[in-house]
Amino acid sequence: MWDSLIHFDKELLLFFNGHHTPYWDDVMYLYSGKWIWLPVVLTLVYVLFRSAGWRETVWTLLSVALLVVLCDYLPSHYIKPFFARLRPTHDPELAGLVHIVNGYRGGLYSFFSQHASNAAGIVIFTTFLFRNRFYSVVAVVWALVSCYSRLYLGVHFPGDIAVGLLWGTAIGFAVWGLYTCGRRLFFGSVPLPYRKSKEIGYIPLVLILTFVVILFFAPMQNLTH
Repeated sequence: MWDSLIHFDKELLLFFNGHHTPYWDDVMYLYSGKWIWLPVVLTLVYVLFRSAGWRETVWTLLSVALLVVLCDYLPSHYIKPFFARLRPTHDPELAGLVHIVNGYRGGLYSFFSQHASNAAGIVIFTTFLFRNRFYSVVAVVWALVSCYSRLYLGVHFPGDIAVGLLWGTAIGFAVWGLYTCGRRLFFGSVPLPYRKSKEIGYIPLVLILTFVVILFFAPMQNLTH
């Protein structure tokens, strides 16, 4: 049964990885990067400081840092080497079958996806933090496209994405629980200031603007290759 699941996982990866155009190669390659989202991160930090005092913001950022450690650092340094599942781009059985974009193969090991776990953890935590419908919808779309980009680029199997999403969701709930417990201890029962802040809307707007920039300017990265 396990062999059948692995075979199905590979076949499903080839399906997602098998529909390519030069335009979407450029879009997904850029979308899957980290630096392109720096404006969103800076906007998030700005909004947090503008919406609350520095003590509240520091506590929030420490919680986010813990989330990133558990969703990104832990899988990268311990879980991936433990399972040692080769990425599709490094799997000898898939050599010549996986479409590789701009020579990007990722690291050696695949299980599980840090992109998926980070996306799920951040969406869960910030959705509870802000309770803003517009933000939540845009954030979920961002997370899903991020996961799809990893399949499109052939650097993760669908199983890696699914487990990453489950891991990130669990971490998101756990860190939110720790955040609320610590907040009651340090700040009492003071309502969360972020939920009344109109500036929260800046974050999804910057997310959407980044989407648009990627869609229109991704092909220009070929000029630098």
